[in-house]
Amino acid sequence: MKRIFSKLLPFCVMVLLASSVYGIDVAENVTVSGVIKNETASHLKMDEFMKIENTVQMEVEYTPTDYLHLFGLFRFFYDGVFDAEEQYESVKSELYRTEVTNDWLRELYVDFLSDRLDVRLGRQQVVWGTADGVKILDAVNPTDMREFTLDDYADSRIPLWMLKVEYAPTVNGAFQFLFVPDFQANYLPPVGAPFTYRASVLGLANALGWLMAGGSVVFNEDVKPDAWKDLKDTTIGVRWLDVVGGFEYTLNFLYSYYLSGANYSWWEPTPSPVFGPIPGVNALNLQKRYERIYLYGASFTKALTKGPLSGLTIRGEFAYIQDVPTYYGTDGSVAGPPVKLDNFNYVLGFDKSFLTNWLASLQFIQFITSKDSYQGNELLFGPTLGPMDQVTTMLSLKLSTDFMHERLKPEILVIYGLDNDWKISPKVQFEILDSLVAAAGLHIFDGDPQNLYGQFAQRDELFLELRFGF
Repeated sequence: MKRIFSKLLPFCVMVLLASSVYGIDVAENVTVSGVIKNETASHLKMDEFMKIENTVQMEVEYTPTDYLHLFGLFRFFYDGVFDAEEQYESVKSELYRTEVTNDWLRELYVDFLSDRLDVRLGRQQVVWGTADGVKILDAVNPTDMREFTLDDYADSRIPLWMLKVEYAPTVNGAFQFLFVPDFQANYLPPVGAPFTYRASVLGLANALGWLMAGGSVVFNEDVKPDAWKDLKDTTIGVRWLDVVGGFEYTLNFLYSYYLSGANYSWWEPTPSPVFGPIPGVNALNLQKRYERIYLYGASFTKALTKGPLSGLTIRGEFAYIQDVPTYYGTDGSVAGPPVKLDNFNYVLGFDKSFLTNWLASLQFIQFITSKDSYQGNELLFGPTLGPMDQVTTMLSLKLSTDFMHERLKPEILVIYGLDNDWKISPKVQFEILDSLVAAAGLHIFDGDPQNLYGQFAQRDELFLELRFGF
């Protein structure tokens, strides 16, 4: 405990010092703001820390004219849990500080603005979808999944270098074009991290089992696109947004990659540096490949202002994705190389305010695969390698309100899968000062280990957060 306190003490001192310089004057046309934050999480049994993350984030904006805007967002963090908890020692070098994960430059771009045409060039995030707790259209940027899906999307998205052009030919209509020569994969936490996917654990166990049986394993280099060398590897995105009679809609297209990658394995004669391949002695070859997908999407939002449903907002997101690499076999065991199938995913949301300051958001979510099996084998769910239904249905409910003139803000998000797989996340936020906010909450999981949330049924956590903004 003394060791933990010694790591948190410098951060507490930093917050106190920062509070004395709140409201720093900067040069003309330059705005500097930032956040200093501590996030600490532990297992509900209070026997294990899962996160002790200290973050410093700085935003710099420069606006020399009405038509030119420069923006930079820089983030540095250190997670002390990898020093405090011995069980995470094996992944310390991959997870615990900014220098290891190359995450310090979050955004850096320049905007060229005009009445109808806006151009943004640089490292940035593009948000297409805004569903609660799930991603349907939000597929342009990859995701950092070291904290599963618990982190804010603004923090877990991995920014990319790209060109974004937006042209407004009408008052309410806007055409968006994305040219992305950068590639980053989804970051999947390694085995031994607080939130390791079941599929990763099973994959490592299979490789170790073969080694213990006297075989050999060859880890081949990942096959990744590199548009800086070959423009054919570029990601292209197009979106049309319009508002007609209070009905907002988008039409989306994305020519991208399956960002979680697909794992391939095959057998080859064991190589020998002296005699070459050894007949009869096979080596297990492993390789991850990132392959093309096509996403066709749409979304809508409509606020009802008349009749018995007045005040209700209805929204939806839809994505048809072609050529998604999909595993097949039996629970925990892959029968062959991934097969490319099509997915149709969608969410329908219903938002309603009531009792003045309460907001309820209900969502109906489905993930549909084009087949229910392959060559007589069950389809497998990528994160767990458990059997996957052709149609997966989920419901979510988010309730939020505020008290004390919006200083106290409780909320709760519940996501329930019809296969009895669920997550519940209550949270309360309190504004101590205008610039100092504290938050506390829980993440509770339950279900079968073959399912998305059930695989973390033993990883329930309590978290505390202290955030100072300047």
